[in-house]
This record gives sequence, C-alpha cells and structure tokens, in this order.
Amino acid sequence: MTEGSKNEVQEKVEKLYEEARSALNARYYMDAERIFKQALELLKEAKDDSNTAECEKEIERVQAESAAFSPVPAIDNHAHPMFRDDLKKNPGLFMAAKHFRLKEEVIPKGLDDMIKDMDNANVEKALIMGLDTSKSDHWAFKESMLSNDKVAKLVSQYPNRFIGYGSVDPRREDAAEETERCIKELGLKGMKFHPAAVSTYPNDEKLFYPIYEKCVEHNVPVQSHCGTTGMYFTKIKYMMPLYYDDVAVDFPTLKLILLHFGVGGWHDQAMSLAFRHPNVYLDISGASPRIYPQSLVISANTPFYQPKILFGTDYPFVGMQSWFKAFKQLKGFGWSEETQKKVLRENFIRLHDSEPVSPLDMLRKEGIDVPKDAKR
Repeated sequence: MTEGSKNEVQEKVEKLYEEARSALNARYYMDAERIFKQALELLKEAKDDSNTAECEKEIERVQAESAAFSPVPAIDNHAHPMFRDDLKKNPGLFMAAKHFRLKEEVIPKGLDDMIKDMDNANVEKALIMGLDTSKSDHWAFKESMLSNDKVAKLVSQYPNRFIGYGSVDPRREDAAEETERCIKELGLKGMKFHPAAVSTYPNDEKLFYPIYEKCVEHNVPVQSHCGTTGMYFTKIKYMMPLYYDDVAVDFPTLKLILLHFGVGGWHDQAMSLAFRHPNVYLDISGASPRIYPQSLVISANTPFYQPKILFGTDYPFVGMQSWFKAFKQLKGFGWSEETQKKVLRENFIRLHDSEPVSPLDMLRKEGIDVPKDAKR
C-alpha cells in the first residue's frame, strides 16, 4: 500500500473514531461498536497491525462496559417506584416480591436509588404509575399503591427521567372524572389498569368503557395487565387477553398496551390482538428475557410486530441491569439493529407522539362509504 493510501485510510479511521466516540457520549453503544468494527476492517485491509490491536481493545472496552447496559438510551415502559419501606404496606405486592424471589438489597430505598439503577442500565426514562384499588372489599387491597397525586409529584422531581401514568379503580363513581383530572390537571400521559386487582373484566361496558372514552377524547394510551400475575389475592380470569379484543373493536382509536404480553401461557392471544389491531401494542415487561416465548422473539423482527413491541422491566420485580445482562447473553435475540432501536426506545416515543390509526378514516380516504356517525 502506498503512503498516500495509508494516509487516506488513517483519515477515514480517525473520522470513524470520532463518530464512535460521539455515539459513546450519547450512550448509543450499539452504534459505537459497529463503527469501531468498520474502522477495524479498514485497518486490517491496510495491514496496520499496531492500530488494529488498539481498535480491537476499543471494541472490547465497549462490549465490557455495555455488558449490562441497553445498547441505546432505553425507555422502560413499566417501572414501579416501589421502595423498601412501602412493600409491607401492600400484601399483594409483598407476595409478588416473594414470587419474583426479590432480595431486599435489590429493592430501592428511595427515588435516588431508582435513578442510579436506571443510569447503571442506560435507561434514559421510565414510565411510572400507581394502582388505585380504593373500592376493593378485599383486606389485602384496602390501601392503594401510590396515589395519582404522588405519581405526579415524583415526575415533577425528575421531569426528564420519568413519565407518569394515572390509575383509577373503575368501580369509583367518579372514575371518568378522575381519569380526566389525571390528564388535564396532573399532566399524566396515560392510564394504567390491573383488572384482577379490581375484580373487573377490562371489557366491562359499564365500568371501564367511560374511562376509555376519556382516554380516546384526550388521545392518551391505556396500559392494562394481561396474563398471569405474581400479585396474590387476585383471580387471573379477569386478565385473559381475548377480552381486550372487545375493547379494541369498540374503541378503534384507543392506544392500548397489553402489559406483560399475556405472560404465563396467553401470549398467543396477546400477539393475535397486536397483529389484528393497528393501535394495540405488546409490552414485554414482567419476565426475564430467558423465558420469553420463541414466537414473540422471532416475530419482533417482522414488519407486523417490530413497531408494536415496547421494552419494559416491571422494575424492581425484574431488575433493569439484570434484564440487559440476560439480553446480551442471549445475543440480543438475534434482533436487527433496527428492531432493537424500535423496541427499546423508538416505539415508545412514536406511541405517545403520534395520532392513533383510524380504520374508519382509512376507508374514507379511499372513497369507501362509511356512515358519518360510525364509531366502530
């Protein structure tokens, strides 16, 4: 290789190094590793052994540093600001912690610990929420988990790190009004429900539908538990994913997130809803990557599911660092870079920033006759 060619290679390598370090500063480890590897190929072609060894060390350093990190600044769709002193106040959650075999030392003492856990996993933001069970007649749920006002207060302490969702027991007489207060007054960005904890089917037209109407009116998402649960003193019959098909049909522009992807054997039902309905998403929180069903893992790389899956942990029941450690050990499921970026970050942003897909408007735009008063 001529001296001029060597200089040209060196210039290209230096430019790639600059791009890689910029990616590192932004905590896009996936991009940094890929760019360093591009530089390595150039150095190998130029037979520049000394700089080749240096570049290999850079790649090893990135891989070591990001072993328990998200490859991109992730957004956790489902995290509980649950602290050690709070746990024994809620028997259902205490039993959930036992179910997940949580050791006390991994449960945060307070909000600052939670922020550290996010930083240590390269999680830029986390969606937090409470759980309103105020109308429960079961002794284990007499005290709700975190009020809507408390969630809003926590968000105000770290507005760049937390997104807040409200929660309302659908059996409350003022459920629709409280939903609107969460959105308009408290500035919360959506609503979260756990049908089993409130002993109400999610397709209950009397109790849940007025809440969904408010969410459609204000264009905010609903996320709702489906599948089994570690929260004891509940009945999982309320959380069969199939019930949400009624909701998606009756509210075609409701952004609906099926939490925990129907974990425990109902994932096929949950996947069928995300496949069918343009505004139904799957959240993959509540389980280690090691037990994800293969059909879900493979489908994420397809155009039908790639834009519909949201990363989440169910923190602290599933730790953020432990999730990414398992994810890396499983070679990222073989997901493409595009899939990883969408699932770990971009799908969440698009879900909240974009207008919902309207099947009725799609038909109208094609000149197909749709009654003016059609709602579904």
